Amino acid sequence: MLLLEKPFQPPPDVIPPQLRVTNNKPKSLHFQQGWFERYKWLHYVPLLERVVCFTCAKAEALHLTELATKRETAFVSAGFSNWKKALIYFRQHELSQSHQFALSQMKRIAEAELPVAAQLSAQLQAEQLKAQSCLKIIFTTIVYLARQGLAFRGHRNDEGNFKQLLRLRAADNPDLQLWLERRNDMTSGSRQNEIVELFAHDIVRRIANEARTNGCFSIIVDGTQDVSGKEQESICIRYIDANLEPHEQFVGMYDPPETSGKAIATCVLDVLLRLQLPLAMLRGQTYDGAANMSGIYNGCQAIVRESQPLALFVHCGAHCVNLVAQKACSAVPVVRDAIGVIQELGAVFASSINCRTTFARIAADSNAAHACKIRPLCPTRWLVRVDAIQAAMDQYEQILDTLQELSASTSHVSVRAQGLYGQLQNTSLVLGLHIALIVLKPLELLNRKLQSRTESVAGMLECVQMVSNELDSLRSDDTFNEIMEKCSSAAVELGLKPMKLPRARKPPARHTGPAVAYAATTLVEYFKPQYFEIVDLVRSELEARFSGSVGLQTFVKLENILLTGLIDKDLLVSYNELNMDDLEVQLAMFLRVNPVNKLSETWTTWRYSSQCSSE
Repeated sequence: MLLLEKPFQPPPDVIPPQLRVTNNKPKSLHFQQGWFERYKWLHYVPLLERVVCFTCAKAEALHLTELATKRETAFVSAGFSNWKKALIYFRQHELSQSHQFALSQMKRIAEAELPVAAQLSAQLQAEQLKAQSCLKIIFTTIVYLARQGLAFRGHRNDEGNFKQLLRLRAADNPDLQLWLERRNDMTSGSRQNEIVELFAHDIVRRIANEARTNGCFSIIVDGTQDVSGKEQESICIRYIDANLEPHEQFVGMYDPPETSGKAIATCVLDVLLRLQLPLAMLRGQTYDGAANMSGIYNGCQAIVRESQPLALFVHCGAHCVNLVAQKACSAVPVVRDAIGVIQELGAVFASSINCRTTFARIAADSNAAHACKIRPLCPTRWLVRVDAIQAAMDQYEQILDTLQELSASTSHVSVRAQGLYGQLQNTSLVLGLHIALIVLKPLELLNRKLQSRTESVAGMLECVQMVSNELDSLRSDDTFNEIMEKCSSAAVELGLKPMKLPRARKPPARHTGPAVAYAATTLVEYFKPQYFEIVDLVRSELEARFSGSVGLQTFVKLENILLTGLIDKDLLVSYNELNMDDLEVQLAMFLRVNPVNKLSETWTTWRYSSQCSSE
């Protein structure tokens, strides 16, 4: 028995049957196989031809049951063979005190036989499992706070969101409660920052892996200074997934040693190297229009293209339109001064609650159809200024009444209100606002169109051309005369000061020579050149920034290949991932089955065909 590790349980036919005489008839009772399965401790002793309890017999042989009372000899040494009442006695023995005592003694011996190192290892493993569980809770807490954009630490670390949320979760987890009472609880500020950094690195690795898996990609770089004056370059990766859906993913802020084109290009190439994004698959660059970024010789885009000529540079279309609007409005004095006054007006309304409440009361008393808030103009996004300018023009009378009432009060904005009231009394300011709207409205519509997710490069250039044509049609004497009539009507209706020519200043003789300097003699002669100047400036800037872009023109040619099926081998020879022969055959088959006129139709048709084939 001592040499056995488990009970001996042979097939039932090995165990002799028990012979019984019932009603003078012999009857054989056999041992059932299900008894071995139900009572794992049964052990057959061939010498006795009976079964015993393996646990009790072994404990008896090891002298572990000397203190036990009411030992059952039949299941320890003598053996049991009463198969007729076997289930009854098996159940009684399993619940008996002697069997339970033998079980506890054998368990104690089994644990005592383990070496000290194994016992310590088991204890260490249990502690590690608890530590892993607590650390997982700390990680998920940080994920939640980061996902919701909540601060981790407040003025006092113990009162911050992180510690309070952990205490809330510890109320239902005793192990976490004990963990937080430790001296090193892994919740310090440095540990929080380290865990957040681990998550950030994992996210960036996933983005890089997805971009690398999908093949070609582009980069978007823009820079600004933080509150400490350091230059921070934000780098984003743009790629297309298997469903032709575009993705733009931010991968980090970087601090180059200087803002030269070479330094920024080195930073960009280093980021691609660290993210294991092959430079051979870089197909596009998008930056702002600064010389250090878009310069054709020493700009960042030029330096990157030296390493990868297929990385075409494209200036962001929406940013281009913003720059066009900014340059145009700053170049013409009448528009520049009018926008400056509206900006100051918005600043006064934003800083004074008395000003806002007075305006709301006057607007309600005047039964205006709708009262719009007077807001300051956005300092960077020029093409959201149309609503602010239009709101000021629609409520010009109410604004005048508000400023007049505030200038007569003792409010802290009374001086500013009086100055703005004097400026708004000039009809020339209304003229400047009208001219600004004539130019900014089509530019704002163009900006919204350029930010469409499904817009193609050819469509973008077509929209730019439509705006140029619209501005060209507005560059006429009739349009200017119409604007002048609106200003005259507004002056009469609102009681504004009539427009007057500014004081003519004689230019230096070194500029004019012996010729007589030109001086406007009428209002039309003075303001119409400024109107034509701003329209011409917008048209020329749009032409230079869009039609003159080499990158955009190249992308248009690539789009035409997809729409027409005509392969330009001189253009595609540099793209090693393309097989000219296969592309020509496959593209011809696709266009024959699915004739398209726009690039968006090509994308939609391809998506539909892919879904049908997968189904």
